[in-house]
Amino acid sequence: MPVLLNGTLATHRRGKVLQEALSATPDQHLPEGGAVVLAFAESFQTADAGEQSRLVEWTRAPGHLLLLVPPFSSAQCERPAPWRAERIERAPQGGEGVAKVLAPEVTYRLTGRLQTPPISGATWSDLSVCTGAYRLHPAAGMFAVTCLPIWSLAVLDVAPQVEAWLEHLVNLAGEVRVAQTLEPATLRPEHYGFLVFLLSQSFENEEQVLAGLSASTIFRISVEKGRGLLRDLHERGLVVGAAATSQAQELVMQSPYAPYVSAVREVSK
Repeated sequence: MPVLLNGTLATHRRGKVLQEALSATPDQHLPEGGAVVLAFAESFQTADAGEQSRLVEWTRAPGHLLLLVPPFSSAQCERPAPWRAERIERAPQGGEGVAKVLAPEVTYRLTGRLQTPPISGATWSDLSVCTGAYRLHPAAGMFAVTCLPIWSLAVLDVAPQVEAWLEHLVNLAGEVRVAQTLEPATLRPEHYGFLVFLLSQSFENEEQVLAGLSASTIFRISVEKGRGLLRDLHERGLVVGAAATSQAQELVMQSPYAPYVSAVREVSK
């Protein structure tokens, strides 16, 4: 899977280390296929809302991993969930693998509502968080933040460990699926309406989808009809779990129903 350097990291001297250690490539574009996109956390935190949303939205597709690395801004970030990086006075203890190697250079810890991924070195012995993650839905890719300075010159001596650590995050970001050709004409208006509903917010499971549909004041789709549409879209490969796939999103965004997605999201906030 390609490793791409985004934003100011692409031209920063620290990016040169990542190019050598991980064969990373400077690239300001977000690829359609699976990839790891690395960026400075500070650049993401200080970006405008539109740019933050663009990057977070990219992680909706499985196989897409956005990983933010130090340095950080001191302010709390609200996307994709509230999180903050706090300064620490002394080097953390109890790291494993590459975290143990880089511990002397770690100067932050994470707080907030990011989840702790099940990888070595995600927390320290005092249970403070070193690496946090967020998935827009269970079938999505991953937004991740790490306090590990993986651009440090020290990683050149342990490049295989860094690759293995990054591979664990990649595995958590889901498997890239080969898109199947599907003609838009095969979808009925009710399919599009239901997909707009799925894209308007995040759901953890089918029952949550149906409960949200029943409570919606915008969508007039019965629970029984919704269950049938969900099953039909599953069979067509346009829904995985309780989430629309990237192919489904592309079909909706290229259809006359596209404006409804952002409009419904605003109402659902």
